[in-house]
Amino acid sequence: MNDFSVSLDERMLKDVQDKLGAFSKKAPNAISSSLNRAVTNVASNVSKEVRKEYNIKSADIKNTLSKTRASRSNLSAIVESRGELIPLDKFKVSPRTVQPKRKKPIKVGVKKGGVKPLLHSFVSDVNGIKVFERKGKARLPVKKLFGPSIPQMLKNEDIRKNIDREGSETFNRRLDHEINRILDRGSASS
Repeated sequence: MNDFSVSLDERMLKDVQDKLGAFSKKAPNAISSSLNRAVTNVASNVSKEVRKEYNIKSADIKNTLSKTRASRSNLSAIVESRGELIPLDKFKVSPRTVQPKRKKPIKVGVKKGGVKPLLHSFVSDVNGIKVFERKGKARLPVKKLFGPSIPQMLKNEDIRKNIDREGSETFNRRLDHEINRILDRGSASS
C-alpha cells in the first residue's frame, strides 16, 4: 500500500480565515474544495509519472487507486494505491506470440529505455499471453513471472517528488482561487 495524503493544521485554517475576513465561516468550504481538486490532480499525475518510468498502461495503474475526498468536517484527502505484483505480460514483451521452436530468449522491458533477455522463460497462450519460466530441466513445473506492483513503483523517489510537487501546487493555486471566488461573491452581494 502506498498513499499520498494532505491534511491541514490549525495554522493554515487560521490563515485562510484571516484572508476571508468577514466570510471566515466559509474557510472549510474553500479548503475542502481545493483539497478535492488536488486529489484529482494527484490521481492523474500518479498515472502520468509512473508511465514515464515504466512500460505499463494507464488503466492498470488507475485500477489500483482509490481516493478519499475532503469535506467541510474532514479537512484531509488521500490518494491510495493498493495492488498485487503485475504479471510480466502487462509490460513490454517481445515476442508477444507463442513460438515453440524459438531458440533466442524472450525479452522483457519493465522500465522504459531498454529490454532485457530472460533466459529459460517462454511465452504461452493460457487465457491470453502469459510469461512463464521452467523450474527445472523438465517441461513441468512452470511458474508465472511477475514485475513490480504499482505501490512498489510509487516508492521511486523521483516519481513521489514530482507527484507531491504537482499536488501541492494545484492545492495552493485552487485555494487562492476559492478564496477570491468567496470574496468576489461576498462583495457582489453587499
